[in-house]
Amino acid sequence: MIYKINFSEGIVEFVKNRGRTFLEASGPKQAVAAARELFRHTRDEQVKSLGSDQYLVTFKVSLDYKMHLVRTTEKAVKHIRALEQYANSRYLDRYIVAIVYMETGEPEFLADTDIRSEISSLRKAAVVSREVPNVVSFIDYDIAIYNYLELNSKKGYQSRVVRNVKS
Repeated sequence: MIYKINFSEGIVEFVKNRGRTFLEASGPKQAVAAARELFRHTRDEQVKSLGSDQYLVTFKVSLDYKMHLVRTTEKAVKHIRALEQYANSRYLDRYIVAIVYMETGEPEFLADTDIRSEISSLRKAAVVSREVPNVVSFIDYDIAIYNYLELNSKKGYQSRVVRNVKS
């Protein structure tokens, strides 16, 4: 989902754990500095001139952004392993697992679910049940989920060590 936040200095948009901002600056370095003033948790910034002192700065959100939410994501993915557990979990935890399923295809018990409508209804239910204060709070959760996925999909990463048996 695209989240759009308007500031007097510019516009910041977020999709997954990536962001972009449209702003005015006198040069590329100043554009990056202005983007960091709007949102300071950036990495891998790229600047594109749009002409007449207008710049588009694209970035990824830093991997250490709100680590407690990344741990919440990790716990939800680790603990919800069956459809019955999924059905009895909090709406927010179900939302996390549904997003992970949409991106990775795991866990397989959600294969028969219309995942897009499930995610939409879980977002609404989480706000109504006050697990999340408002829809804007999903920006942080989506960033944490996609940071979790990025951290766990890096080449060579394994969450546990498996040793070969010596004969």
